[in-house]
Amino acid sequence: MNIYDVAKEANVSVATVSRVLNNHKNVKEETRKKVLDVIKGKNFVPNSAAQNLSLGESKNIALIVPDIENPFFAKILHGLSDQATVFGYNVFMFGTAEDPVREQLILESLKSELLRGLVMIPVSEDSEKTKLLLNRFREDSAPVVLIDRDVRGGDFDGVFSQDDEGAFNAVECLIKAGHRKIAIIRGSDTSRPGYERYRGYKKALSKYDIAVNKEYCPYGEFMEDKSYIAMKKLMSLDNPPTAVFCSNNMTTLGCLRYLKEKNLKIGRDISIVGFDDIKELEYTNINLTVVDRPVYDMGVEAMKLLEKAIENRAGASEDSLFVKRNFVKTKLIKRGSEFCEKLSEDSIKQE
Repeated sequence: MNIYDVAKEANVSVATVSRVLNNHKNVKEETRKKVLDVIKGKNFVPNSAAQNLSLGESKNIALIVPDIENPFFAKILHGLSDQATVFGYNVFMFGTAEDPVREQLILESLKSELLRGLVMIPVSEDSEKTKLLLNRFREDSAPVVLIDRDVRGGDFDGVFSQDDEGAFNAVECLIKAGHRKIAIIRGSDTSRPGYERYRGYKKALSKYDIAVNKEYCPYGEFMEDKSYIAMKKLMSLDNPPTAVFCSNNMTTLGCLRYLKEKNLKIGRDISIVGFDDIKELEYTNINLTVVDRPVYDMGVEAMKLLEKAIENRAGASEDSLFVKRNFVKTKLIKRGSEFCEKLSEDSIKQE
């Protein structure tokens, strides 16, 4: 019998069993007796690591991300890890490959691990099972903090960006450069960045009385291969767009791959503005206008929120009554990719 079996039979959390084993004073006598009654007469040998969980001696933090190959999440990990080191923690990363089933399997497996906290970027905002597992994890194991993406109906601490405003500024930039036929390669509607950035896109078009063309709004699901296919679809239209807003960095990479394959050039044949900067483009002749945000700082801030939640869980603060949701600002970095020679030529022809 292990500590998890005891917790299940006594209908309490693992942390509560650990407190009883450590003779922690912050346990009701009724609860203490219930746990000891379960242990009594059982073949139970407490695991030293589990026994120390209530004393805060676990040093492990889990980070769950949708795509371990995406540099955005690597930068999140960088900020999170640096701040975790300051607090004396180790960070372990898990990838879900944008698969909610895989995400849920990881969450199920983490229940048997000793973790001080969990930081997560969920696959879908609408998964009731993921929300249930996160709530159980928080109740039985450790605090939870979300980054970038949310969980609908949840009350988790989190760090997010102003995606709506960032997308609006990107599309307005294209409009001011003379574009009217502006496409967007969208992320998933079940993720906060997906629907917020699409909302910003529509707001910008509406402000300048430009109707939304559904043919100009394919899904790329924030993935390079699917965005490549979406870009191919856009450029194959009888009336293709003159500009494309890419909803994230992997979307931009998919578009660039298609353009290279077809020998199309940004600034000559098409305009592109992306969401999230791509450092590697510094070493190319592609000067891309992007919506930028402090990604590293988002990781740092998430770890600070998690540490505060850990302190609150230990009863050191009354702040645990409040959900903390921090929003970082975005900024538009203009590098000229919003302009297009073909657009100027078309305007001259129309005149």
